[in-house]
Amino acid sequence: MSTEEKPTFWEKLLNAILRKTVDNLVDSFDHYSKRFVRTAGMILAGITIALLGIAIIAVGFIKWLALFLPPWLAWTITGTLLLIIGVVLIAANK
Repeated sequence: MSTEEKPTFWEKLLNAILRKTVDNLVDSFDHYSKRFVRTAGMILAGITIALLGIAIIAVGFIKWLALFLPPWLAWTITGTLLLIIGVVLIAANK
């Protein structure tokens, strides 16, 4: 005897609620994951551009210092300044 049972009203209601809840959770996860990826991409792009700018400024500073000092000293001074700036930024972040 294989009689198909029709779902009751409460089963239909429960299934509809569960389906809607799962759909909302999936949509929310999709939205926030896309937002996270977009934000992470923008942060990485900003860091890359900032580091490239700092590198260009540092090389320009080295070239300018090399007009007055030996090149090894210009590189040393610039490296030391960048190190000090990095340490200060790390210390200020704590």
